[in-house]
Amino acid sequence: MPVRLFGLFLLCMPLSLAAQPAAFPNRPVSIVVTTAAGGSVDAIARAVAADLGKTLGQPVVVENRPGANGNIAAQHVKTAAPDGHTLLMLSSSTFTLNPFVLERVPFNPEKDFVPVAMTAGLNMVLVVGPSIKAATLKELVAAMKARPGELNYGSSGNGSLPQVAAELLAIRTGTRATHVPYKGIAPALNDLLAGQIDFMFDSGTAMSHIQAGKLRALAVIGPNRLPIFPDVPTFKEAGVDGMEVAAGWHGIFAPAGTDPAIVDRLNAGINKSLQSAAMRERMNAMGFESVALPAAELGRALRQDLQRLGPIVKQAGITAN
Repeated sequence: MPVRLFGLFLLCMPLSLAAQPAAFPNRPVSIVVTTAAGGSVDAIARAVAADLGKTLGQPVVVENRPGANGNIAAQHVKTAAPDGHTLLMLSSSTFTLNPFVLERVPFNPEKDFVPVAMTAGLNMVLVVGPSIKAATLKELVAAMKARPGELNYGSSGNGSLPQVAAELLAIRTGTRATHVPYKGIAPALNDLLAGQIDFMFDSGTAMSHIQAGKLRALAVIGPNRLPIFPDVPTFKEAGVDGMEVAAGWHGIFAPAGTDPAIVDRLNAGINKSLQSAAMRERMNAMGFESVALPAAELGRALRQDLQRLGPIVKQAGITAN
């Protein structure tokens, strides 16, 4: 090699080496969760974190930053370094409903984040309590039509996915019920058990009460029946189409600008956890669908939900206020 070219090669070497991304991971990874400890998002995050830490060879810790419909956690991750060490785990409504039900959202879910992995499909169940005699979806719809606005339903709060599901049911069946918002799903469930409200949509909290016979499950919102309740039909099977629009999901995202190679490594590690027998058993017990998909599929689900849920929120007049 001519001396001049060899010298130029040596000069370029440090520049090319400097351009290489730092080894990942080179310190503990944080999964920032939008909810307080103890909920379904938190439970799945902790299970994934334990497995992912073994795969990556670094500790993976869960950090709970609840509040503002998930916006506090999302804003924190949005401003974090895009190096794969700070991730966001959320229920889909933070990204798919907040832009429509809140006056101001401090982030753009499609521009400020990159999808990493979908961790669960939320197959919400329509459940009724002792205050109503309906044993089937058809009977509940008939009762709602006979008494417009008299039956009431609970949700985890204004602008929540359970509220959207209930309002979508009203739209699809030409009925009307009164919304009773709660600060979280647990107090709503307590009032359902006590007969203070008539029905609600839930994705995990009510499962043990259904199994104990204290509540009745009438229909599953997703496209498939739940393994834990094989006799409960889907809404489509029960005669109401289009409810799967409000099914929802849990997912993990990284700040925009994260290296695709890092995203791929995280996706592979998370999917390895999701495919384990222990995780599938845990998901089934909570009434969730265990999934293991490429990161691009989470991005597709986000775009699809933003397109479909916006018109429903507008038609039903749903806000988080």
